[in-house]
Amino acid sequence: MENYLNLMIIGATRYDIDGNKGGSLWAYSPAEATDDNRVGNEVMKISCDWKHIDQLRNHADKLPAMFVVKAQMKAGAGGKVTFKALDMKPQDALKKPAAQ
Repeated sequence: MENYLNLMIIGATRYDIDGNKGGSLWAYSPAEATDDNRVGNEVMKISCDWKHIDQLRNHADKLPAMFVVKAQMKAGAGGKVTFKALDMKPQDALKKPAAQ
């Protein structure tokens, strides 16, 4: 199942372990104001392909920034849901110019 996520991307990491290449996007969202057990921001990790790290490098000077991430939902450890990024675009690149 594919979903579109609006994420504030703060950074990314990648790895190459014995030829197995991949990466992770790091995003955050503000904690719910009504949740007395959380303060500040909640940080999330979303897996991605190696190529996405190079793509994000083109926007490094603008991070953190909002991105629309096309992601696939997958089963993770312990029956938890995880996401894998399939594509991402900065939100400002998606805005249409105002009519003149």
